[in-house]
Amino acid sequence: MSSENNRVENEIKLWMSKEEKLKFLFQNSPLIERSFGIEKLKFFKMLLYKYKNTKAVDEKITLRFLKHEYNKLRRQVYPNIIDRLLNEAISAVVFERIDKRDYVRDLELNKKTLEEQLIKSGFHEAYSKVLEHIQEQQLNFSVPVSYHISENERLEHSLQFVKDAQGAYQFDGFRSSLDTDSSPSSRSTHYFKNEKSESFNAAEAYEMLAGRAVLKSGTWKQFNFYDRDRNENYRMHEFPEAYGYNVSNALRAIPLKNDDYETFESLADSLKKGRREEAVLLIQGREMKVFLEANPRFKTLTFYNDRMQKISFTEIKNGCKISPLLKPKQNIETQTAKKSHHM
Repeated sequence: MSSENNRVENEIKLWMSKEEKLKFLFQNSPLIERSFGIEKLKFFKMLLYKYKNTKAVDEKITLRFLKHEYNKLRRQVYPNIIDRLLNEAISAVVFERIDKRDYVRDLELNKKTLEEQLIKSGFHEAYSKVLEHIQEQQLNFSVPVSYHISENERLEHSLQFVKDAQGAYQFDGFRSSLDTDSSPSSRSTHYFKNEKSESFNAAEAYEMLAGRAVLKSGTWKQFNFYDRDRNENYRMHEFPEAYGYNVSNALRAIPLKNDDYETFESLADSLKKGRREEAVLLIQGREMKVFLEANPRFKTLTFYNDRMQKISFTEIKNGCKISPLLKPKQNIETQTAKKSHHM
């Protein structure tokens, strides 16, 4: 096991970093060393418990040194042998009844939180892999998720997890990469940070990497594929409500064949999620099948024909680059049979 995968060593490093910060904050306190000594004893005892069954050689060696440091520190904090023995007896009871129980409870709560975040983000299938990494108690880890969207589109995600100063795992976010022939570049990639204020899910990540706009908290967001920040992430075009784009109004401006309330609202909601949707238009008595995308920047809709070629509404009205939707012909024998039946 390499040093970076030594779980005991990693947890000790986290503790030392936290201890250094707290000592700086409370450096004028006369009891700071003893207070930290007591807390460190509890921490060492928990580490000895958590990793007592490890089979990794590096971790076993680290635990032997840790046990030595634990006994040394115990003598420093409790120099009187009677106090030391009394404390050991009390701490053993507290550890069994409280500390171990709290550790298990916090661990299960952390797992539950991560599962909820993964479900919300559309990555629940990765949860079993996340549990495996948690079992290994790594400081940071990533879980890959990849699949084909279509014959010419492949989406790859890398889910990132980090361990915070309290020892809980946090779902930091995910980097998504879309390989496709139809995007502004052959490969588009972006890191989607998991934040309380705003977070994106896997479906939204795909739509945005495909070049489409997504409505989030009342603001349309769309990548600028020609501008990146220092972390090589795309900067965003943002079109808030005050910008004046309303996708429902844009839909009302075109001659939809099916404009009943439920169909209309379903189409509008789908476009708000960044999807490219099929629709049928009635142009001079002819049915025309098109594909639509929301276009907040120009306060309109983007149209595609059945070959996914971008076309204007004027071209649709003129019948350019688009074929009328043909109705299926009835079988002649069936029609004849119907006539003879009514004779």
